[in-house]
Amino acid sequence: MEIGEQIKTQRECQHWSQQELADRLNISRQSISKWERGTALPSFANVVTLSELFQLTIDDLIREDDHMMNQLEQPVTKPLSLIVLSSLGLAIVGAIISLSLGIGLTAFVNATQSLVLLGVLGLLGLVYWNQRHQCVPLSRWVIALAILTLTLLFIPQVDSLFMGFLDGLRDQTH
Repeated sequence: MEIGEQIKTQRECQHWSQQELADRLNISRQSISKWERGTALPSFANVVTLSELFQLTIDDLIREDDHMMNQLEQPVTKPLSLIVLSSLGLAIVGAIISLSLGIGLTAFVNATQSLVLLGVLGLLGLVYWNQRHQCVPLSRWVIALAILTLTLLFIPQVDSLFMGFLDGLRDQTH
């Protein structure tokens, strides 16, 4: 039995509506509906909570759902790869722009230091909010803020790398 069917069966055994189960999990009724229809899967945190609510082991809850088992076995690297690669690409573009505009490394760091601090504080707040609301996947806001913050941290490093490379080329020609 797939996990959606299992959730529906267990919910009905408890005589709970979708809304009552959603309230117990602090999520929307639509999420329960999507799980039961098989159009979405619950997060691992929600699977744990469901197993506690239904007094089942996690194994009993998901054992026969191959799709859910595959989702749980996959490492969560997609958002991390997206954040790092996007930030690095944007940092290269930002470093080229700052070099072409003649913005010095010190001036750039001084100008962006407050933004980086705000970005880190914002990330901490969003991660806390996600954990508080049992949202395991990173929201678009968290990913966007992480990309922006990491980009601002990468730009001086890439700028310094470019300047070192250019200085090395100049030294060879003299």
